[in-house]
Amino acid sequence: MDPRERRSSPRQPIKLAAQIDLGNGDAWPCQIADFCAEGLFVRYSSETSKKLDRAFASGTLPELVIRFRGLDGARRHELHVSIVRRIDGAMGVNFSRPNPEAVDAMLQQCGGSRRQDRSSLRAPSDRVQFVLHQSAKAVIQFIEPLMDACFVQMVEGLKQAAQKASNDQQANEYMDASGQIQARQRVIWHQMARSLESPLKPAPKGFPGSELSVVDKGEFEDWLTIRVMVTKADTQYRGDLLQLKLRLDKLGIANATGHHNPLGPSLVCEAFHNGLNQLKATREVEKICLRVFEQTVLQQLGPLYKELNDILIRHGVLPDLDLSKYLSEQAGEKPEESKEQVKREPVTEESAATEPKSKPKAGDEAAKTAQARRKPGMLGGEFRGYAQAAQTAFATVRNLLNTLSASRVARGDPEPMPFQPNARPLSSGELQRELQQLQSQTVEAGEELAPLKDRVVEKVKASGDNRLDEEQQETVDVVDRFFKSVVESPKLSEYAQERMRQLEVPVLKVVMRDPAFFDDQDSPVRGVMNRLAQLGVKGGRINPVVQRRVDELVQRIATDFEQDTGVFEHTVQELDTLIDRQNLVYRRNVERVTAAAEGAQKVAESKKAVAEVLDQKLGGRKVPKAVLSLLDGGWRDLLSLTWIRQGPDSQLWQDYLAVIDSLLSFADDPNSSINLPELLRVIQDGLASISSNHMPSSQIRDELKQFLVRSPEKSPELVEVPPAKTEQPDTKKLSDREQRSLQRWINRAQQLRTGDWLRDQEKPDEPQYIRLVWIARAFSRFVFVNHQGMRVVELELEALARQMRKGIIVPDSQYERPLVDESIDRMVRKVYDQLSWASTHDELTGLLGRREFERMLDQQLARREDERSLVRLDLRRFRLLNDTAGYQAGDETLKRVADILRNHVGDGMPVARLAGNEFAMLVPSESASDAAGDLIRAVEAAEFSFGGRDYRLSASAGVVPTLPALVSAERWLRASEQALAASRQQGHGKVSEYALGAEDQARQEQIAAKVASLSDLNEERMLLRCQKIIPLHAKASMAAQYEVLISMYDDDGNLITGRDFVRMAERYDRMQAVDRWVVGHMLDWLREQAPDPRHFGGVCINLSGYSMNDQSLLEFIYEKLSEKDAPIERLWFELTEASAINDVQSVADFIVEMKELGCRFCLGNFGSGPSSFEFMRSLPVDLIKIDSAFTGQLSTSETDRAMVRSMVDMAHYMNREVIASQVESRDVLDMLRQLGVDYAQGFVVEKPRLLDSLT
Repeated sequence: MDPRERRSSPRQPIKLAAQIDLGNGDAWPCQIADFCAEGLFVRYSSETSKKLDRAFASGTLPELVIRFRGLDGARRHELHVSIVRRIDGAMGVNFSRPNPEAVDAMLQQCGGSRRQDRSSLRAPSDRVQFVLHQSAKAVIQFIEPLMDACFVQMVEGLKQAAQKASNDQQANEYMDASGQIQARQRVIWHQMARSLESPLKPAPKGFPGSELSVVDKGEFEDWLTIRVMVTKADTQYRGDLLQLKLRLDKLGIANATGHHNPLGPSLVCEAFHNGLNQLKATREVEKICLRVFEQTVLQQLGPLYKELNDILIRHGVLPDLDLSKYLSEQAGEKPEESKEQVKREPVTEESAATEPKSKPKAGDEAAKTAQARRKPGMLGGEFRGYAQAAQTAFATVRNLLNTLSASRVARGDPEPMPFQPNARPLSSGELQRELQQLQSQTVEAGEELAPLKDRVVEKVKASGDNRLDEEQQETVDVVDRFFKSVVESPKLSEYAQERMRQLEVPVLKVVMRDPAFFDDQDSPVRGVMNRLAQLGVKGGRINPVVQRRVDELVQRIATDFEQDTGVFEHTVQELDTLIDRQNLVYRRNVERVTAAAEGAQKVAESKKAVAEVLDQKLGGRKVPKAVLSLLDGGWRDLLSLTWIRQGPDSQLWQDYLAVIDSLLSFADDPNSSINLPELLRVIQDGLASISSNHMPSSQIRDELKQFLVRSPEKSPELVEVPPAKTEQPDTKKLSDREQRSLQRWINRAQQLRTGDWLRDQEKPDEPQYIRLVWIARAFSRFVFVNHQGMRVVELELEALARQMRKGIIVPDSQYERPLVDESIDRMVRKVYDQLSWASTHDELTGLLGRREFERMLDQQLARREDERSLVRLDLRRFRLLNDTAGYQAGDETLKRVADILRNHVGDGMPVARLAGNEFAMLVPSESASDAAGDLIRAVEAAEFSFGGRDYRLSASAGVVPTLPALVSAERWLRASEQALAASRQQGHGKVSEYALGAEDQARQEQIAAKVASLSDLNEERMLLRCQKIIPLHAKASMAAQYEVLISMYDDDGNLITGRDFVRMAERYDRMQAVDRWVVGHMLDWLREQAPDPRHFGGVCINLSGYSMNDQSLLEFIYEKLSEKDAPIERLWFELTEASAINDVQSVADFIVEMKELGCRFCLGNFGSGPSSFEFMRSLPVDLIKIDSAFTGQLSTSETDRAMVRSMVDMAHYMNREVIASQVESRDVLDMLRQLGVDYAQGFVVEKPRLLDSLT
């Protein structure tokens, strides 16, 4: 136990609102911060502290009473305590009288010793609890009479169903159920009412049967039926529910069920379903009951939501709510705290992620804590926010750093030791004292700060013959990398970066004591950093007064912080006040911008409305000149103003239009009866209300007089008014493909919502973050502001779509992530990128390694936009140089040759060192032979001098173009090896080009023709096989599964292998048709032929990245899996060739929709290339499949083991499970299990077999 700890029992942290009662009738608010078996630690405000000071002025410390509410919010608990110690703003107390019931109530509220299985959550305050209680009471009172009628209708419906039943057994079931409902009506209602009176629900464990291996179809269908009912009701009452949600948000009322509104239709539906479960009725009976409930209750809830809104209005919650205006206001005041305080689901032992066995260290417990599962139904942006939650971050980064260090040692390049081997390791207390001194030095020094790690190492060295132990060094390294990541944030101004650097040592002291800092969303230290980021955002303008106060607060932390984080908590409160002021300025500016935009829109709409109505009356006909003079003299503006102020349905609008009608009528028939004085009066009054800069009304009167007071035989002066031209969109200049492409981006622009942040990259070196605050009706115009709320960008729909397509304006759904979470994510990614680079590049030359080059060849083979040729180059006379000048000279020569190749090949073209003195690269096909010759001449021109002796090198090169027969990187490289061998035979400096043999050429042409001509795959000889995937530990979420493998026979009966078939299908744009056929065929197979689910898990279907670009295929898949009897619980998808996806955001949204239906997704080929991490972060997949290149040599390659270990750490950090493919030996299987891989697939598990063999 910590020697500073004063309690003999372990503390249990909690944040529980309470009251202090001195027994004299006064009760003051406080918060129970933690408790143990002996007492409490209580915090309170400065005002409460002053009152306590006055009460204790007599010198005697009386017995106090601490009161708090239980879970249900109704029952109060009292604890009699005596004060042990007091500090500023807090005190420690001992229990003076035992009260086990009260301690148990606290344990329940913090989830201390038991799982959280209560049916409701506590409201944030007593006032809110009272409002919520009133709302729940209103819900029950409104629903009860509806349910009385519903029960009657259910009984009648069941009796009618019994009469129509197809057999006696079914009829009896219906009659029995109707009798039960009549007899147990009150029991059902009682259960339903209990659910209704507790609107705040904890996060669910998932819909019934969400685990694929134990799904019950009936339960799942119930869940799906209820979900559909809720969605329909949400749509029906959308307006009232949105207002209700905004008001509940204002109160801080929310739940974790995944539904938007705690008091919405989901509450009523789930309450009814809970009550109905009392009957334990059959599926058919439940169908009838649910249908009746929807008609008699759900469709009658409109008045309820109006009443609930009225209750909140009476309590002063947004009484003058204007939806469009409110959304713009909310855009400026989303507090970071709301994201920091998201409660994580309780983690069960069964769901905890497995970790490889290693030496226990600080942070391991955090590493073993699995993340709460993502809820289906959230939007793509919401998914990414949760997917990147900084859980187990400290342990993940530490494991990645250990892996990186181990890989360097394996390559013979260990990091230098910072301390002498025989130095004495500092104890925890000694290190804290050294850090305290360093903290003071940091405050005093105003110059540029050295990196934190360097300063800590130098301070420890200066303290004597001391050193940090291994765990302390790792912690310092992680915190140092964390702050480097913090100051690299594109959101921080230089001022904010400097303030963050001042917090380096205080944060290091916190992490040294408790590594859970990186996982604790409620940490006040995180709160301070996140709020400093809000105040010091790049592009913002911090007020000088605010800046001085921030400087004082940061200085106080650097000066006063020793161990108690209370100084951080106080700073959080102060910073919140400053942020509120900043947000107030922002909101006022946004109000002005949106009001101006709204006004401009109304003016434009009014002018359009006036133009349309005048065109109807005047267009294409001759009109008296006096009428046009009247219109131009102010009447047109008067009509616009009336349309804005009074509306098109007003009497005044009709009166002013009637003036035009009267004048036109008089022009046609001078004998028509017109009340001339009244007409002139209306005109005079109307023009008088228009601004004085128009034509004088007297001049208009004269023209009208000449027109009106004239002899019948005299014709008025007429002017022909042409009809208005209909504006046609200019789409003729665009090709169909360009128009479709632009339409996709128009759709993306229309999905933007007020409050969204976007990145304006008009100046790529200085991107500007802008926020959407106003959208015109019909999405015609978009207005964006900066951090001060000032308008900076205003674009019409098509212009915005073009900017988004060019990548100039890019939505940034992650902009509002708290700085600490974003920085942790960036730190993890950078460490992983270091590992990835080390595993994919040649250490000596910095060129690509063979495996990464093979991946890039595969990627090139899948592309059709440009043709590349493979050049393989072998150095000649290198062995002589290496043997005579030595290995060091040989290494230096290889580095120089690598530079020559890089410079000649050009940017964007991959260059690799395949082995020893062999290199390979891709070059444009049209100049491949010339490029190879240029490379040889460049090598021959280079001079190499070692030990006073000059050396000259030459080279041979083989060139291989892209050929249909070369469907894989392996074949392409094999062909280059043959071409290179031919060039060697010709002598030094020669280039040889590969040519396919006649037999191979004919075979590949046959395959290409077959694949290119595919039409109806049902008529082809398709071959479906499958390969087993097994879990490697008991905590894996899926049972054994099967991956579907596809190939086909050609017209001669020869088998086209799966790899050849897929590559050819991608090349000839047939992959979408293949994927469509496989999905449809497998759904039919699962319905009709698949074995019993108890003996057969599920099947995985591969979807190509190219197929994911086909919107019609995605719609086909969604439609198929939405069918009533679709076996979605047994089907999941693996995304291959993710780099081919054009619109990652659209695919992410599609995956979210599919996951709502119950599907899982896997990201294939993980680890092959630096983009793997980005795809895992952007796509809401459940699993990743490690690229097979990493498993082949796992038992012999330390680098591969390091990469697999890092990929497992990364995947588990982001709450994904891991599959390893092509596992060929028992040794590799055992090693994968030790590395924490969740599933394995390969020959050692089971060889591929015919799909039909499973039936």
